[in-house]
Amino acid sequence: MVRGRTVFASVLGAALAAAPGIGTAATGELPNLGPHVDVARMPSGATTIVQRLSGAPVAAIELWYRAPATGFGPKPRPSLARLAAQVVAASKPLVGEALGPLVKASGGRLAITVYSDSLEIAAVVPLVAARAVVKTMTTVYFAPVLTDTGFRIAQRDVAQEALLEGFNPETIARDAVFASLFSNEPQHSPALGSPQDVAALTIADARAYATRAFRSQNAVLVISGAVDPSIVTAAVAGRPETGDLAQTEAHASGQVVNAPGPVQRVFDEPSGGYGWIGPPIAAEREATALDFIADYLFGGDTGYVTHALAVSNPDAFVVGQFITLYDPGVLFVGYSGKQPDALRAKIDEGVGIVRKPLPPPAFAAAVVAFRYHLLRDLQTPAELADNFGWYTVEGNPEYAPGVNGAQGKYFAAVDSLTPDFVAAVAEKYLGHPAATVTLRPAPPKAPAPAPSPQATP
Repeated sequence: MVRGRTVFASVLGAALAAAPGIGTAATGELPNLGPHVDVARMPSGATTIVQRLSGAPVAAIELWYRAPATGFGPKPRPSLARLAAQVVAASKPLVGEALGPLVKASGGRLAITVYSDSLEIAAVVPLVAARAVVKTMTTVYFAPVLTDTGFRIAQRDVAQEALLEGFNPETIARDAVFASLFSNEPQHSPALGSPQDVAALTIADARAYATRAFRSQNAVLVISGAVDPSIVTAAVAGRPETGDLAQTEAHASGQVVNAPGPVQRVFDEPSGGYGWIGPPIAAEREATALDFIADYLFGGDTGYVTHALAVSNPDAFVVGQFITLYDPGVLFVGYSGKQPDALRAKIDEGVGIVRKPLPPPAFAAAVVAFRYHLLRDLQTPAELADNFGWYTVEGNPEYAPGVNGAQGKYFAAVDSLTPDFVAAVAEKYLGHPAATVTLRPAPPKAPAPAPSPQATP
């Protein structure tokens, strides 16, 4: 999966367990991400990735953490990671400015995106402001300060975000699919809950979460753009933690439900979703094959399913993507439209097609289109930084599509695909019944019976 600004917001899956942490931090080794990418580790433990690009004088600055969105305790707390990250960004530190106002004043934009088991704080800013933003971002997150004012601002903003996402059929379907596929936290619960979930959280909850999650040892700082590698010297050092806080948050496998049943929920418009368990990120060729399948079926206007629906059901919306995760990955398909039965039938047809080898000419054309779509989505500093951050926190940074451009490991995996292999992967993972969710409006209420006429005395 090539990471982008519009990719799903609560999809990672794994409870914490004794396994290697971010990247290869457990062994002290650093990944080789190509000739124009500098990778280092700060004395306090943070991994830094700087990609030098020519072009516009802008920089994408991202701080990634691996941490459960619903908290570290046994009871899931939806929205906790999202709220904690927002409070830190909105709070004025002991020295300097708050991160949110600083980015806004520079003419840039700040985005916080939380997934089930990781989160991303990202700013795209003019190059002249990049060093100041790097300094402030690391200052506020490596030693988080949470103020009452910052908490009030964050709770308002996150509650509004949660309210809006409650009207998004893709979000509702995706969260229901993951709840059906996985039996354990944090992937069983939504990363972003309801406004009521946000209102139930306190500043003490946010502070406890931030203290554990937002540590330099657990951080990946990614900077991409027309920058010099020395920009990392603007980052504050952070402090080496001791005791329990010295342990980076670990990877683990999600606990998969063997036979997920269909889920039905009430929603304002007919919609739904599918989900299939896929390979882990370490199975690079299989993961790439499922990326290819998702692109072939649902890639923009040219995907087999999306193109067919544009003709037969122009009101329909369908999206499909293999979500590359540590273990396991998930192929998610979401849809909405006035004729949900017809949409499901076309999706089922497409899945059936890829379970058999595509004819060589069609396969060759699909690979060309797939490579084009990959390269198209790896143009901006933010798109490239997203990929480095995502694949690093998922444990395989050298497999990121942006590494070494079209000569990297990811594109080598693309070149190795054959019609027979892709069909075998489709049969292996998509030959099993999917977890399905159906969203439909509530049936209209029966009219109340008319009152009986009363006799006139």
